[in-house]
Amino acid sequence: MPTACGVRQFWPTTGIAALAAAALLAGCAARDGVRLPAANRIVSDSEALIVPAAGGPAVVDVVQRNYANAVEQKVSLFTSSTIPGQNYLSIQMFGPMEAALDGENRLGFRPVHAANLSGEMREQIPGVAMKTSQFYLQNHYGPFGYAYGRSATGDSCLYGWQQLRARDNERTLFQNRGNIQIRARLCDSDADERDLLAVMYGYTINGTFEPQGWNPYGPPRPVDPTLGEDSSPIVPAAAELSTHAPRPAASAPRVQRVAVERSAATDAVGGEGGQPPRQTVAVPSPVAVPSFGTSARTAAPGATVVVPSPGCIDAANCN
Repeated sequence: MPTACGVRQFWPTTGIAALAAAALLAGCAARDGVRLPAANRIVSDSEALIVPAAGGPAVVDVVQRNYANAVEQKVSLFTSSTIPGQNYLSIQMFGPMEAALDGENRLGFRPVHAANLSGEMREQIPGVAMKTSQFYLQNHYGPFGYAYGRSATGDSCLYGWQQLRARDNERTLFQNRGNIQIRARLCDSDADERDLLAVMYGYTINGTFEPQGWNPYGPPRPVDPTLGEDSSPIVPAAAELSTHAPRPAASAPRVQRVAVERSAATDAVGGEGGQPPRQTVAVPSPVAVPSFGTSARTAAPGATVVVPSPGCIDAANCN
């Protein structure tokens, strides 16, 4: 007879078959719901395995995915471009992982081949014709490559790649087995090729594997044998030496304004600016005021009338 989940029961009369059918029914009824895979998580900026140089594009977020054989991070960067997509620095570090991740998927290794890189660029920077640079370049970690292109709207785009691993003659079964893959996707509406290329020179790798056998850089390079020897002068480059600062240009002499004191002679001649001095106008009394002397006198029309002060009102000789 048919049962749930499409499982047919062939021996319904046996106890074992009945128990198996009950277990199947219970399994079909179980629901785990939606969950976020434990392998993917957003980490803080301080846990980023690769960061741009100080003053470079700002870090937006860091997404980490753990595999059974590697850890991968995508560090999203501030983007100002009309090209669809997000600027980022991506890093994959292949090496031993914690035992809890043994059941996770394994990350496939991507060798640096022109065909693979062309496919990556078409996917990450759609609609922009990218041209691979033929220059040999290297940063603090070793050689790297990049492709550059401009969109129809004038945006500059760069796709860079770098692989860090020890040389073949330095890799053994127990030493220098680590591998680091780096990708950079950068598009900007205001930057040029040199500005975007500076990100490839300036980033810093913060992560490493604790077992020494997984060192991806190989043994340290030997010191220059001429260092410390005689007859081997070391001269600093011209850019490392300070130069005399140019003398400041001679400035025009300052014009000082001196306040001129006003003299009495100036007021008498013509005042300031050659203007004639103001004349004092005596206001005539509207009516004739009789004198308080022995006889009353009538003031002549238009004559100046001297008004006595309050203290001389009763005095007979006040003028």
